[in-house]
This record gives sequence, structure tokens and C-alpha cells, in this order.
Amino acid sequence: MSAVASSDTSDFWVLTALEPPFSQRNERGQLEGYLIELVTGILAEANIEQPILAAPWERLISEAQQKANVVIFPLARTPEREDQFHWVLPLTANVYGVLGKKSPSHPISNIADLTTVSPIGVFENDFRHKLLLAENVQNVASYKDYDLAVSDLISGQLSSLFFSDAGLRYFCFKQQADCSDMKILYQYDTLTSYIALSKNTDTGHIKIMNDAAERFFKSQKFKQIQQSWLQKLRAQGPLKLHIKNGVLNLW
Repeated sequence: MSAVASSDTSDFWVLTALEPPFSQRNERGQLEGYLIELVTGILAEANIEQPILAAPWERLISEAQQKANVVIFPLARTPEREDQFHWVLPLTANVYGVLGKKSPSHPISNIADLTTVSPIGVFENDFRHKLLLAENVQNVASYKDYDLAVSDLISGQLSSLFFSDAGLRYFCFKQQADCSDMKILYQYDTLTSYIALSKNTDTGHIKIMNDAAERFFKSQKFKQIQQSWLQKLRAQGPLKLHIKNGVLNLW
């Protein structure tokens, strides 16, 4: 039985963004996926009886910046975000970059060169979208739906997509599309996504989450969830997956 919380946790607010197949809604409208099960396990370990709510990325970040005791996942740990959140537990790691068919005349070595593979698709208000805007990259098309972005890349309406190789392979498989000629044209970085807490969360709540995450990470239940979802995810497309130090690496 999990340890009893020493602080009132009724004011926790647990938010996620939908990132199929790791967090998504099933045909009954219920949240499911690898990340949903992991975070549900941590919440149970912490005796936090709060539902996981799904919201667009922009709202997740806004709520976490304005309110205390907000649990948010999966959140990529970037240098810009380092001091804006309390980082509880790493969940997944992924290689992010700009993908497409077109081979530029010269290798792309920096973000400024991405104009040679535009128009570039990107998920709206995601950190990659903000990065392109900050670097004044022209001809950027933002999307609220991964399916549509990948569909437009396949049809040629986009020259490239700032995404991840694992994400692209999943959606190509889902759409029964041949993406064997797609490749990474520019590799941005390998980032780890975490379960995190809003910056102004009180110290008692931070300790509850950190202690629960540590206990759950060491539990047999954690290992069972990982092994079960490895099999399920490998059946959902040609995804390259491996676990290292408890983190699901998507390559």
C-alpha cells in the first residue's frame, strides 16, 4: 500500500497533451496509453485522487505558469524551460528534427538554412514552433493535428515537418502510407520528456510527487507497464524502441 500523503493534495491539477500513441483517447473517449498508465500509477502511489485532463499545449503551459500544484506531462526538458518547472521523473526520450523527402543542395547545419526545405510544418504553439518563430524562419505552417500535418507532408503540400522520426513512422503506419523515402534533413536535438510540476508548487506537494515517483519507479508495477506497452507499441508501427535507465527511448 502506498504511503499516506502528509499534505492535502486535493488541489492538484493533472494535465496532459494528447500525443498518440503514448497518450490518446480511445473509442469511448477515455484517456489511455503508455504515459497515462505510468502517471496514473504515480498518482495512486501519492494518494492523489485527481483525474487526468487533456488540453491543448498552449493551455497546459499557460496553466502551469499561472497556477501552483499543476502536474503536467509529457513536457520536453529544454534549456529555456529548465528554471520554469520542477522536473519530477523522465518518461521518454526522442530525436527531434526536420524530416522530408527533398534533399537540399547543401547539408542543413543550422536553423537558418531551413528555408531551403520550406514550407515547414510544425505543431501549433509547440516548442519547435516557437523556435522557428524566434529564428525568423519563413514559410512555417502550424497545425493542431498531427494526422493532418503528416498527410500534407506525404501529399507534398509541405516540403518538411519539424517532428520526430518515431512520430512520423507512427502516423505513416496509421495512414497506411509509404514513408520509406522520408529522412531527417536536419537533426535538432535529442530531448527527454518528463512529468513536471508548475514552478510555484508548494514544497510539501513537490515532496509528495518526488517521493511517489521514486517509489513507483522502483516498483514491479512500473516494470510490468513498460514491458506490456513495449509489445503494444511495437504492434502499432515500425517504431524503434528501447528502454534505458527506466526511460523509453524512441530510436
